[in-house]
Amino acid sequence: MRCKLVDVFSKQRLQGNGLAIFYDCQNLSKRQMQAWTREMRQFESIFVDTSVTPYRAWIFTMEEELDFAGHPLIGLAYHLHELFGAPNETHTWSIELNQKVVELSSRWRGKHFLAAMHQGAPEFINTLTTKQAEPFYAALGIEQLQPQDLPVQVISTGLPYLILPIEHGLSKVSFCTNKLESMLEQYQAKFLYLIDVNNFEGRTWDNLGSVEDIATGSAAGPVAAYLYQQGLTTQQDISIGQGRFVDRPSEIKVDLKCDGNEIVDIIVSGYVTHVGDFVLSD
Repeated sequence: MRCKLVDVFSKQRLQGNGLAIFYDCQNLSKRQMQAWTREMRQFESIFVDTSVTPYRAWIFTMEEELDFAGHPLIGLAYHLHELFGAPNETHTWSIELNQKVVELSSRWRGKHFLAAMHQGAPEFINTLTTKQAEPFYAALGIEQLQPQDLPVQVISTGLPYLILPIEHGLSKVSFCTNKLESMLEQYQAKFLYLIDVNNFEGRTWDNLGSVEDIATGSAAGPVAAYLYQQGLTTQQDISIGQGRFVDRPSEIKVDLKCDGNEIVDIIVSGYVTHVGDFVLSD
């Protein structure tokens, strides 16, 4: 079985968010996919079957399978372009996931590879009251930094995030709970994303707070929709920084397509850098 390792949302190797892409793996069960993901110890891995149309993919964290994620799909575009694409052309790819089909595009920009993903229109699921939001700030140990004029919202483009705004103090986070997952479930959210609304820099973790994600493409669309909807930017092209606190600086680009004041599509893009190719023993 073969595997490709890439770094997503960075022009430089050993920065951005690492990804293992497993291919030639049609005979793997989901249990085996989960086991291989744990073996590679990346935040997420993606498995792809290119013998069917649209191409079929499965995404796993070290804990579970996800129906949607951002950086694995952006990284997958590199593999598909290398396998089927022409170096000097822009290509599009349709990827079937468990519950949706995602459209990707890819091209080389000089010596750097750029991939993009259409996430569709955002779904605004819940808006929390100030009192409902307080436990989430307390869970991160930053209750004194809760802004009073910005709501906490649950927004999804395939994976629902609770968007937690902050005006400063990203470095002050200290997890104070092991019940974050059940707290999020109350508001139909899967994960939490903390965003500095002054600098457009974010952080997110697994729900135990034990692993910080480096660059989160599935959250970038909801975060950009939040920033735009709340009037924190008038720009429809937004850059979100992430990964500084784990020494893996990353940059996620988001382009909002609007019809009047309504966001009708979100395009998340980033650079992908090749790290290596591996042959794995069965």
